[in-house]
Amino acid sequence: MVAKKKVATKSKEVVNTGNNGLAVNFAGDVGQGLENADKDSFAIPFLSIIQKMSPCVDEDDAKYDENARPGMLTNTVSGELFDGKKGVWFLPCGFQRRFLKWGPRGSDNGGFKGEVLPEKAAQLLGDGDVVNESGRLFFPKDDGTVDDKKCDFLADTRNHFGLLIHPETGDTAQVLLSLTSTQIKKSKTLMTLLNNVKVDSANGKVTPPTWANKVLLTTVSESNEKGSWSGLKIELDGFVDSQELYDAGKAFHKSVSAEAVIVNYEAGAEAAGESDDKF
Repeated sequence: MVAKKKVATKSKEVVNTGNNGLAVNFAGDVGQGLENADKDSFAIPFLSIIQKMSPCVDEDDAKYDENARPGMLTNTVSGELFDGKKGVWFLPCGFQRRFLKWGPRGSDNGGFKGEVLPEKAAQLLGDGDVVNESGRLFFPKDDGTVDDKKCDFLADTRNHFGLLIHPETGDTAQVLLSLTSTQIKKSKTLMTLLNNVKVDSANGKVTPPTWANKVLLTTVSESNEKGSWSGLKIELDGFVDSQELYDAGKAFHKSVSAEAVIVNYEAGAEAAGESDDKF
């Protein structure tokens, strides 16, 4: 018993070295091991809502997580789970609207097939290369008809890049909140709220940078004639409370504006398990 106590005490002393729990001195080697990585070597995590059909709540799926529940929020890379009722803080740092081309779900021709800008999607619609069916832009068959089980389509997608603030540690992570279908109205709500924020300045009332705002994201139950799912609830919750946090948001904004952020849409869709038919 005495020997075991001594070992445990010694181990504790070694760990508490000021290196955040790492029991070695790495001051001279900071960042090494990533020298040959470029921007294509990293993919931004999605901040997604766990749905009834998400792999992590399917006991027969390899990605099953016994702690996951529909309505929770998750970081798709770290796998961290957050209570959807309590929510998380999100600092919006950049916005992009894209139309994503997908093959029909469940078919041999399915999956992500690229993205186009809104003006290109409008051109395709005007030229008759795509047709609008229930708000979705389908590439019709040769005879001009649409079969949603066989035809590719463009999904209007609103991408909000931002910093996720961990509700317990306060640590931040760069994430993408990608909204489509019925959740587009939540994107519009967020954009309107951010645009309406005003603060006093020497030049009168001005709109601060979006990353100066803390946005509280929670989840709520939603439904339509096709079923039910968990959707977002968006509320502004004041301003950032530190220069460090503001500067981190500004730096991420610059990366998004320079299109230096890589998005793996297929990984995001797979992790979320979202049903395109409902939302």
